[in-house]
Amino acid sequence: MKKVLLFAKRNLTEMIRDPLLYIFCLGFPVMMVAMFNIILHYTPDGETPIFYEKSLTPGIMVFGFSLLMLMSSLLVSKDRQSAFLKRLFSSPLKPYQFILGYLLPFGLIGIVQMIVGIASGYISGAISGRGFVDFGSACLLFLEMLPMMIINCALGMLFGTLLNDKSSPAICSIFVSASGIIGGAWMPIDKMGGFETACGYLPFYESIYLGRCITGATHTPTDLESIMNPAVYSFADRGVLYLCLYLAYMILAVSLSLFVFTRKMKSDIN
Repeated sequence: MKKVLLFAKRNLTEMIRDPLLYIFCLGFPVMMVAMFNIILHYTPDGETPIFYEKSLTPGIMVFGFSLLMLMSSLLVSKDRQSAFLKRLFSSPLKPYQFILGYLLPFGLIGIVQMIVGIASGYISGAISGRGFVDFGSACLLFLEMLPMMIINCALGMLFGTLLNDKSSPAICSIFVSASGIIGGAWMPIDKMGGFETACGYLPFYESIYLGRCITGATHTPTDLESIMNPAVYSFADRGVLYLCLYLAYMILAVSLSLFVFTRKMKSDIN
């Protein structure tokens, strides 16, 4: 375990040396919260609840994880391109220990992202007077976001293992866009019928939907009646299905990442 921690420490050091980490993974989500607050300020009140803290914060957190995927894929792909991993493969570390050595620092940064995201929601809600959630709900939101963080870290490893440092960012950028658009982070896809149904089978939307159930966010109004009596995201509607699919995606992402990394490790040794 000591060797795993040393490898993880090296990876964490490499990541925190990169200024893009602070811009993309930490600064950019906070800037998004500020930007949508400005947009909301100039929008008639009550017409865009998707920009309220209870609705926006889960979306911003999921979007931030996709940026973490981008950073993690870059680190793994650069290690492969520099032959750093090939030299390490001669060590007694096993494949799952290499995976842990990467996932631990990625996960630590993801935890910091979640703390920053929830804190931004609290601060924004306090300034605007709209409020956010109590401490218990914030802790539950934190736990609910953990699988999504793991999914993105595992996918980052997967793309970094399969692709070089030029191709992996391009593929990850697709997921960055998907988390914001298909995930419904700041788009009212909850009123798009069949499109929302299709998005419900993807982990981005599932994570954001469950997060909004926890925060008590309201759906986007479509008429005067729904503006006066906004519907709240409810776990009773599709929560069980989404939770099962969400956890299944996490297991699949980690398993696939471990399988591909192990195969790649064996081929590089031979």
